[in-house]
Amino acid sequence: MEFESKIGKSNREELELLIPSETVREYVRETGWTFTDFQKAALLYHRGLLLKDEYAHLKALRDRTIDHALKEQIVEYLGELERGFQDFRENSSRRYIYALKVREGSGFWEGEYLVCGYFFDWEMAFEHGRKEKAPFEIGKYLVNGAGESEDWGCSHYPVAWARFDRDGEMLLIECREIPYSEIDNKHFTEIYFEVPNPFERGDIVKNDLGTYGIVDTTQEQWKEHVARLEGISCSDYSDILIGVLWFNEEEGTFDLGEGINPLRLELYQPMDIHEESCSLIDRLLVCASLVDQGKCSMDALYSLTMDYRKARKRADKWKIAETAILKALGRGHWLAVDEVYEQVKDSCDWSTFVSRINRLIEHGRVQSAALCGKDKEYICGLDAG
Repeated sequence: MEFESKIGKSNREELELLIPSETVREYVRETGWTFTDFQKAALLYHRGLLLKDEYAHLKALRDRTIDHALKEQIVEYLGELERGFQDFRENSSRRYIYALKVREGSGFWEGEYLVCGYFFDWEMAFEHGRKEKAPFEIGKYLVNGAGESEDWGCSHYPVAWARFDRDGEMLLIECREIPYSEIDNKHFTEIYFEVPNPFERGDIVKNDLGTYGIVDTTQEQWKEHVARLEGISCSDYSDILIGVLWFNEEEGTFDLGEGINPLRLELYQPMDIHEESCSLIDRLLVCASLVDQGKCSMDALYSLTMDYRKARKRADKWKIAETAILKALGRGHWLAVDEVYEQVKDSCDWSTFVSRINRLIEHGRVQSAALCGKDKEYICGLDAG
């Protein structure tokens, strides 16, 4: 099927392409906010699209814009992408080696990209990476002294590298073999401009990575920030930021970390705190928001934080107990309940043990049975964990 870009289509379709946040898109529609073609190119570049989609949409924008400076910049940028991909693939001389790194999904190295193999053929590295069903990177490294020594070494820095999602779709590519262009904040990849920001201090938000937070920048501060940056010649896209107090789910605290572009935020609507089913996280978010607006006491925030920490500690304790129980049972082995407890009693007390056994049975991870003529209950692991 021929690719059809949403650039230049209906306002709704184009906004969905340019802006990740539905909250911001709704604000744009309500206020009649518009973007120049230059700004649209910048939004496409920073959107985090698959590389093939970014290429196609920018190409479509190049074909329809009447801004000749932008047209030239897009032509140059797309040309660099094409040359970068060709240089990344080229290894007919076998002077380079490709290192495959796959992102760990759990454990100590969770989130890190770890080396899983070395290849002379990038396509072979790609196929191995795609089979992992996890995000991966491929780096192209110069083999030192290739053709001159049997004892080859390898450069520590890649001359090119590409990142892929878990389906093998390319997200970005960089190539040091193509000379870097000097940073130019008049270029669409760097340009600064005001973006729509509907958020006010105290708003409860969630970013595109799923992290909760409380907006810490007032609309007045935002306007001052915008005015100040418009008067600074070196301002660029990375300066488009608002402050957010990010919720640390491990500790139950709110941290003022790095700022974030408002286009990456959604308003989050917690459950009614008067409802019994309202989670502690929602209660904490509402309380922190009210404290930030001067409508709630800090003592209340402290009390909820301590309640949250106790709940986290209890949840960790339960997880340890369940892991120990499943490990003791294995899979397909029937054991008396008291025999299992003897194996796990160092990990939990009797009441915790019983509650976790019942939960594992409810969730289909353990089967239970009582033999006729015996006063013992037996359990069998269906899932070794």
